[in-house]
Amino acid sequence: MLKFLLTSILRMIKYNAVGLKNRYDVFKKFQVNLKQGCKISNPENITIGKGFGISPFCQLFAQGKLGDAEIVIGDNVGLNYNVMINADAGGTITIGDNVRIGPYTVIRAADHKFSDVSIPICEQGHNPGRIIIEEDVWLGAHVSVLANVKIGRSSIIGAGSVVVSNIPPFSVAVGVPAKVIKSIEN
Repeated sequence: MLKFLLTSILRMIKYNAVGLKNRYDVFKKFQVNLKQGCKISNPENITIGKGFGISPFCQLFAQGKLGDAEIVIGDNVGLNYNVMINADAGGTITIGDNVRIGPYTVIRAADHKFSDVSIPICEQGHNPGRIIIEEDVWLGAHVSVLANVKIGRSSIIGAGSVVVSNIPPFSVAVGVPAKVIKSIEN
């Protein structure tokens, strides 16, 4: 029992030390205070502009060596509660200025390979992709943006939508898969 208790305490100390180091590294590079449950992994592969807002439980992943994966976030971008932006496996994600991202949104720039049925999917690796979200875009709650898409400037993606193809500028798109239902005019 004592061994279990000591092991648990050491694990907690290590977990908190790693979390503190990540928070320090993120603040040092971006001058951003991470809120509860937030994680920015591999900050050397991430660029964040001025006026960045991040809510609790958001995660940014750009795992790999320098240049393997890349996330570029423009100025005045806001992430609502529990947003995940994932450029692992060689993916790249670019988010323009003045973008708002609703809660529980997932932006993922790589897909699992699955062509060889003799190998488990989890062992086949990934196909890296690119996501571009231009300036002044609003992604509603629970939106999923998949690899190899571009969302044009000043577009709105409705709550719960799954973006699997390009969305032209000044559009309102909704659904699974997301389809343009309206053009925004001046």
